[in-house]
Amino acid sequence: MPLRIKFGALLTQCGEPIENGELIIENGNILEISSCSGKESAEATLDLSDHLLMPGFVNAHCHLSLTALANKLSPSESFAGWISDLIPLNSALSNEERANGIRLGANDMKSSGVTGLADYVADPALLKSIAELGFRSVLFLEIIGFQKDKADGLTKEVEAILKSHDSSWTLGIAPHAPYSVSEKLLRQLDHLSRKYGCLLSTHLAETDEEVQFIDKGEGPLLGLLKDRQAFDESWQAPATTPSRYLKSIGALDDMVAVHCNYIEGDIDDVQAAVFCPKSTQWFGRSKILPVRKMLDAGIPVALGTDSMASNDSLNFLEEIRMADQLLPDVSRKEILTMATRFGAEILRLPCGKIMPGKKADIIGFRINSNWENWYDLPFDAPSKQVDFYMADGKF
Repeated sequence: MPLRIKFGALLTQCGEPIENGELIIENGNILEISSCSGKESAEATLDLSDHLLMPGFVNAHCHLSLTALANKLSPSESFAGWISDLIPLNSALSNEERANGIRLGANDMKSSGVTGLADYVADPALLKSIAELGFRSVLFLEIIGFQKDKADGLTKEVEAILKSHDSSWTLGIAPHAPYSVSEKLLRQLDHLSRKYGCLLSTHLAETDEEVQFIDKGEGPLLGLLKDRQAFDESWQAPATTPSRYLKSIGALDDMVAVHCNYIEGDIDDVQAAVFCPKSTQWFGRSKILPVRKMLDAGIPVALGTDSMASNDSLNFLEEIRMADQLLPDVSRKEILTMATRFGAEILRLPCGKIMPGKKADIIGFRINSNWENWYDLPFDAPSKQVDFYMADGKF
């Protein structure tokens, strides 16, 4: 039998707020929304008439396997230097430390309202444990390989996983970045994404060092690749911007592009983007993703936490509040859309809006004072935790 939920206010993310109504939910799906008593009969009623309800947050970019690196890194003088610091620390983590970190990170996200997740997974052995955390998720196989002679082997490994993975998982492919994946491998991974109908995602135009490397083939990232004996001596710099480079090889058509801090002149090349507010602030970026321009151009921008290697928590309420600080020309209503509907649409998840037919992934905030604008409550509520959490109709 259906479950009836009474609410004080509802942000549907596909229409205006609704006050003093009811939701009818059955088998994890939203059946009906009403501003009065619902038509559907219901076996049970949950009274949340003192709550604002809304779709669960979608964390559109995360690296859960790096959660155990909390407080072990700080911004370096160069981005390449930060990567150099990260690699040995990550390699030194024990399986137990990594597993505990993943669990703690998941709890932090859930307590702050995350029901949907896009996670970059570098080790396929972690896929099962992350898939079973209870999020509606897309798990991106993170691939690194700048030397073109490694492309065929890496492509075969990825395809083997795509062929044999648990059918209940949704997998994507994440060529790490233009400076860490060869053109040959990019083309082959793009082909696999089309063959298997899965999403592509990459870190794109994150720093001026990346721009310098792709344009001129020089700078700190060149030094990093050579130091790690990962450089391809036959490589020639594309002599263009990172986004134009990916576009030239046809790899941007269905790409979820993360960061995009140096994308200003190439906005139209990007189909979908993810902004990571607290990671951006942690690095002290002087340039950030041009969210306002992208939204005005009709390009969906979602929000992500990135990892604990460049953040001090995975609390998503802190992310939307940081976005509010960093984006004075973007309204709170728009930020909540980025945190819910756009994340779901970009990741092809059946959530992010509260309407009949969508999945019942719902969060709530207790209404403890008078609010002139319901969109303010998630930003101004004193707590860093949600007061109600439902995923797939279960709580």
